[in-house]
Formats: sequence, C-alpha cells, structure tokens
Amino acid sequence: MKVAIIGAGVAGLACAIELERHGIKPHIFEKNHRIGSPFSYSPFIFDFIFRPVKKPLAVLTKQCGINLKPISDISLMKVCGPRTEFTIQGNLGYSLLRGQEIHSIECQMANQLKSPIQFNYPVKPKDLVKKFNYVVVATGEEEYAKDLNIWQGTYSSWMRGASILGRFNPQEIKLWFNTDYTKNGYAYLVPMGTEKATLLLNVSNTTHDELPNFWQSFLQQERLDPKIVLLWDVPYNISLVYPHRVGNTFFIGNSGGFVTSWLGQGIFSSIVSGVEAARSIALNKDFHKQINELNKIMERQARFRQLWDKFDNKSLDLALRLINNPMIKFTLYQTNLNFFKVLDR
Repeated sequence: MKVAIIGAGVAGLACAIELERHGIKPHIFEKNHRIGSPFSYSPFIFDFIFRPVKKPLAVLTKQCGINLKPISDISLMKVCGPRTEFTIQGNLGYSLLRGQEIHSIECQMANQLKSPIQFNYPVKPKDLVKKFNYVVVATGEEEYAKDLNIWQGTYSSWMRGASILGRFNPQEIKLWFNTDYTKNGYAYLVPMGTEKATLLLNVSNTTHDELPNFWQSFLQQERLDPKIVLLWDVPYNISLVYPHRVGNTFFIGNSGGFVTSWLGQGIFSSIVSGVEAARSIALNKDFHKQINELNKIMERQARFRQLWDKFDNKSLDLALRLINNPMIKFTLYQTNLNFFKVLDR
C-alpha cells in the first residue's frame, strides 16, 4: 500500500507514526528544509476545550501512543480585559514548545518516526492522487480544500510573535482581550522557561501592513517594554472543512479544519485527526465516524467565534466577568462538564 503524507507538522507526523505501527511505511513530503517553524514559540493547551477529554496530553499517550513532554503544567492564568482583570488557579493545562529546537513537540514526534522525510520537496495533492493509494493533506494550508469547495473560513487573522527575555514562572501565563489592539483576537504571554517567553498578538480581520500599529498599541496600552530577541509575523486562518475525506484523500490538522476558531487550540485535535486518518487507512475504518465528536467540537467553537466576533470592549468585559464568576470558574476548571456543548444549546 502506497500512502503519501504532504506536510511534516504535528498532524502529518502523527499520521506517519500510526501508519508505521500498522506496518505501512508512508512517503512524507515536506516543502521546507526541516521540520518545525524557523522560530520557536510556546502555545498552550487548555484542559476544558476538548471535553469530555480532561487531560489532553494523557489522552494522546494512552489512546494515540503519542507521548509529548510539555514545557510545564499551567497552574495560574491572569486574564486581562479592557477594564477587567482576574486570576484563575488550578490544573489549567500545559505549555509546549514549537519550532526546531530539540525539545519541540515536532522534534519529539520525529524521534518516534522511522520513515524518512523528503525535505525541500513541495508537491500538490492533485498530482499524487493517481500515484498513491491514499493521500493525506497535512500542510496546514487551505488551497486544495478551497479548490474542492470543502473549505469554510471561520477566522482570519495575522499574528505577531516575539521571543522575549526576563524572569518568568513557567506555570503562569497571561491572556489579554481588547478590541483596541486585537479586534476580536487575543494576546498572550507564555514562558518557554524561567528566562524566556513568547509574547504573541493575534489580530482578527487585519492586514500585514496594519499589524505593526496594533502591536505598538498593545505594548503602549498594557505598558509593556519587553526585551525582544526575535520578532515574527505570520497569517493565521482557521476553517471548517467537510467532508474530511474526498476519494482517496484525507484532510487533517489545520488543512482539515481541526483547529478551534476561538483561541486557536489545535495541537491535540490535529494529532488525533492524523492518528485517526492512519487508522482509517490501515484498518479500513470510517474516518468521518472516527472524528465525529472532534468535528462537533470544531463546529461549536466556530459558532462561539461568531458570537465573540460581535463583542465590543463593553461586551468583552461583561463576558470576562461572567467567566470570573466562581460557579463558572468551578465548572470550567474543576469539573468535566462540557461547557461549550451546554452553551451551544
């Protein structure tokens, strides 16, 4: 059986690892010269996003055989709105390292892989569908899904990220919401260790030319004067994709719409989508049935994003005060209630 995987990000690597477990050696094509983005950064995984999953990394280990070592558990989160600020404590989630460093999750996953990756090898899915029994699209991009009219954009933004130096508590992160400088996006600070952190601004519905102005507004309004050692800008587009399989072609990761529209949570869901695509290929399982619950989460998050996009700063403060309500905080972080499913009724 010949299987092509286009893209060696976390989704593509997860698919390749699972295929190898079933005795299938995939052909992996990666357009860049190595895995991981050229800049290191630290995203986070919240425990409450993928309910009924409560401990995403533990689930990846137990159910997917993917063991990832985080930078740290997150036990404290500061949330800042236009005029609201509060702190949440507890077992909130994890921070992870992305990029090309040896401890990044991409490198951790690549170390579990035996099949070679063909680097500097850009290919188009349509050129492979007749040469391989199956093609798995894991590029993180939307072009082919758009060509097939299965892509529905839910969130469009630009991100500016910075690696900054200072003194940090790896278990503490900070989130900002303010339409003045994020529109309906967000900003965060997540440590990469005790002396380095990622400061990231995500601005919805903007252009690259406008991004520097939002960045300066963010730093000025929040009175931040970070010691920046690396600065990077990337476009960030999220979608719903359906169907996730067309003929012999599977769409996984961000290419398959497996990133949440609200806070861009995609590590857990992208890895699961890759594993389930591999199991569908190797065991002749129904891919759509296997990822049905995950797809429902993506759809709920997209509807929540539509609501969030209507908020002005006054509405944001009201929403954040609601989240800070002791009963809501307890429900989100101390129980396994599927909060977004309840909210979506």
